[in-house]
Amino acid sequence: MRVWFSLRRTWLSLELPILLAGAGLGLFSRNALILSVMLIPVFWLLHERKDRRTPLDVPVLIILLAFCISYWVSPLKDWTAEQIARALSGIGVCYALARQKEDLDLRLILYGIALLSVILAGVGLFTIQWVPNKIPMLNPLDWIGYLPQLGEKVHPNVFAGNLALLLPVSAAIFLWGKGRIHLLRAPVALLTGSLVLAVLALTLSRGALLAALTSLILLVILRWKLPALLGITVLGVIGWLIFPSMHSLIKPLYWFSSAEASLDLRQALWQRGLWLIEIFPLSGTGMGTYGLAVNHLFPMPSPLAPASHAHNLFIQIALDTGIPGLLAWLACLWQCTKWAWRAYRTPSTAPWWIRASGAAGLGAFWVLVFHGITDAVTWGTRPAVLLWAIWGWMILVEKVRASSLKQA
Repeated sequence: MRVWFSLRRTWLSLELPILLAGAGLGLFSRNALILSVMLIPVFWLLHERKDRRTPLDVPVLIILLAFCISYWVSPLKDWTAEQIARALSGIGVCYALARQKEDLDLRLILYGIALLSVILAGVGLFTIQWVPNKIPMLNPLDWIGYLPQLGEKVHPNVFAGNLALLLPVSAAIFLWGKGRIHLLRAPVALLTGSLVLAVLALTLSRGALLAALTSLILLVILRWKLPALLGITVLGVIGWLIFPSMHSLIKPLYWFSSAEASLDLRQALWQRGLWLIEIFPLSGTGMGTYGLAVNHLFPMPSPLAPASHAHNLFIQIALDTGIPGLLAWLACLWQCTKWAWRAYRTPSTAPWWIRASGAAGLGAFWVLVFHGITDAVTWGTRPAVLLWAIWGWMILVEKVRASSLKQA
């Protein structure tokens, strides 16, 4: 019996590293993805009954049921199965993080996420399928065109949308860090955030870049509250007043003309997505089948090109899992946002990393919602596991916050 408990304890201590490794390898290998998904129920059974539960159990269960229905109605079974497997891998990582002990030092997670953001930004330089001439004054090929392209190409919008989720972590470390060591930590956090922001700029993903920049503004407001809000409001008014005189300087960027064409395409995709939701409100069309459904039922008018997804996160989730799945997903987001807010509002006597974690979570969720209005790259894509990991992190942050308050 002692041997069994020892083996069980050892195996459970490896849950998070194994599932993280499986999710990472699953980006490139379908076999690794399947193996990591198969291990999730094994770990769940090894845990004691009290450790299996999380506050997100009910909405996650609804999402799992929606996955079953999605697979049943999907005309593309293999593709839908792969999409579901990626979501299940993310849920496994979420639960593995949520089960970590309350005495875990959140600084390790903050530093780990900041390091991950730099690694992803570096990998992106060699894997992103760069788009030239989208903004002539910021052509990525002029800056990094000499770098070799390695492996499978990644769409810049997909990469930028997921990388932007991680940017608030470096900003939160920079803004909330304390102690003498912060004199060394602050420059590193600033450099890390700057590198991530530079890669985001090179992707030319307007939605992701704007979401990232506004999330930084949000963190500044959260850090200094009213003075920062007043200062940003004044600068915004001044910018608005002088904007007409600056129009002639900005026009050569073709930012607005290309954005207008992109908006026309998105509006057409959103409308067709809403039409499909009206037809399939409970089941959706099946995960990953938006393009097929649109082409058969509501073909795009010429010259607008067809797309594989709805370019709106909320419409896409409703199409993939039905309205019940969307409501369950929104419940998860709302609950995690509440936990992030509570952590941010923790008294200043508590360790700084609790407030920094809460602020980083709020910034990440701002990016998710803001960018989700015009794109759906944090759902149904290979790096979509990041969002589930952030949700698991917020569950852990709430546990650490509650434990810290009890000990105070």
